[in-house]
Amino acid sequence: MALGRLAWMVLFAIGLSAQPQQTATTPQGYRIVGVVVNSLNGQPVTGASVAIARTTPQGTNREVSQAVTTGADGRFAFAGLARSKYSLMATARGFAMQFFEHHDAYATAIAVGPDLDSEHLVFRLDPDASIEGQVTDDHNDPIQNATVQLFGRRIQDGQQKTFLMNEAQTDDQGQFRLGHLRPGTYYLAVSARPWYAQNSRIAPNRSATDPDENARAAQEAAALDVTYPLTFYPASPDSAGAAPIVLQPGERATADVVMRAVPAAHLRIRTGSAGSASGTTVSNRRFLGPISPRVSQRIFDGYLDSVFNAPVFSSEPGLVEISGLAPGHYVLEMSASGGLNNKTGTRSWYQEIDLAGDAELNASDAPAFATVSGAVTFDGATRVPKDSFLQLSNPATGDNFTGAISDKGQVDFNGDGVRPGRYTVLLENAHGFFLSKLSASGARLIGRTLEISGASSVHIVCVATSGVGQVDGVALRDGQPFAGAMVVLVPHDSANNLPLFRRDQSDGDGTFTLPNVVPGQYTVLAIANGWDLEWGNPAALQPYLKGGEMVQVTGEGKLQIKAQVQ
Repeated sequence: MALGRLAWMVLFAIGLSAQPQQTATTPQGYRIVGVVVNSLNGQPVTGASVAIARTTPQGTNREVSQAVTTGADGRFAFAGLARSKYSLMATARGFAMQFFEHHDAYATAIAVGPDLDSEHLVFRLDPDASIEGQVTDDHNDPIQNATVQLFGRRIQDGQQKTFLMNEAQTDDQGQFRLGHLRPGTYYLAVSARPWYAQNSRIAPNRSATDPDENARAAQEAAALDVTYPLTFYPASPDSAGAAPIVLQPGERATADVVMRAVPAAHLRIRTGSAGSASGTTVSNRRFLGPISPRVSQRIFDGYLDSVFNAPVFSSEPGLVEISGLAPGHYVLEMSASGGLNNKTGTRSWYQEIDLAGDAELNASDAPAFATVSGAVTFDGATRVPKDSFLQLSNPATGDNFTGAISDKGQVDFNGDGVRPGRYTVLLENAHGFFLSKLSASGARLIGRTLEISGASSVHIVCVATSGVGQVDGVALRDGQPFAGAMVVLVPHDSANNLPLFRRDQSDGDGTFTLPNVVPGQYTVLAIANGWDLEWGNPAALQPYLKGGEMVQVTGEGKLQIKAQVQ
């Protein structure tokens, strides 16, 4: 069962509306009965708020229909239920809200009906884990107001990736805490700026008669022209040296980070613009203005992490200086003033650069962005779905570029330039429409993957349809329904068609639903304990494909299949 949009505030209300267990005679109907236990020790969880929500035919959640609170024995019961499937969820003090046998965005729904056992459930709740620590400098002094970023290592979009999950700020003692974490592998990255740093290159008043005084002044200025590199736990300036923090359920890990100040590098950029950016700072926003670049670093698997603690100065027209940069590899991006296609403004460009010390860059020598436009036809629709948009998603860098779709189906990417790379083309917020056909000029299109190779003008033409199918089935092992299997609908040419994948988790009766399937040829796989499998990696899927069930989806309608669990 795929977890739907069951709002967290509704789940929070479970604790307010849940009723204690009653011993009175229950009404006629089916029952869901079980016990909530701590996954660490098997002990009953007292005072847990437990709720059920009937699922839709597409396998997603409706609103909470019943809620109860467990007693000292951890037991719960829901009675008078109609024959159907229900999602089961619980939360308690020290336990974040969890669904029954959940994995990622999927869980096992409880099927109730004739000959189905729904009265002997064991709901194992993982207690919250946390990471806390202190950030200090190389003199063991606390660093306050440092930004601590939490990265998680897990399957995302079918690939094992390290991606940003949360962040916190250190207090005046350099302390931080990141709570309500689930088991898994995590990394920490810390950014800060020395409180005493003076990174501007304003020449001090020089003495015409005392060279020793001038030397002392220059030495003092150099001592203050320092910065902290982005630092990974425990003290590495490179993500390759980051130590993993492997959290078990309920674990409270300590992770102290030491930051060491290094001489700051200064990057001078000849922009050709007469504007000024005096006194501004590089921010997490894509661009501060017409002459202020976005500065990023590639970390882990290529994720672009924005640099926010490097001051930007302009001492003369057409010159921007980014100071306070630690030595390392950077990605610079500059938007065009007045919009990407405004011929009277500055050109947009990007540049990757290795900084070992001070450097100068001429923007006119840097490669330009690609410009991307598009058009979408909604087959059979009388109007374009409101607020729909196209998205170009780069799985390697985490970059996403969005283009709103006008009433006439034209796509505007709002002046954003797009760097070369491999992008997945997605249609979002389209109210039941899905991309069925794509073509492109100015770039190579393979399936749903767009390969942009340079500063070209790219135009994407798409056809969207609501005539999609649904694959329903049952996962079987040794002829018996199997609950909790990962079910994957694998498209033809899976390496270039990530948006066509569908997944589900088999429910208590072994059934599953794969909705919104675009017509085409697919293979259905059911895999036991497959939740750590890189299902978007063709090489990882290869051993399972021969044991899968091939299906041909031709349009609207439902297919019924049996999938053998591998």
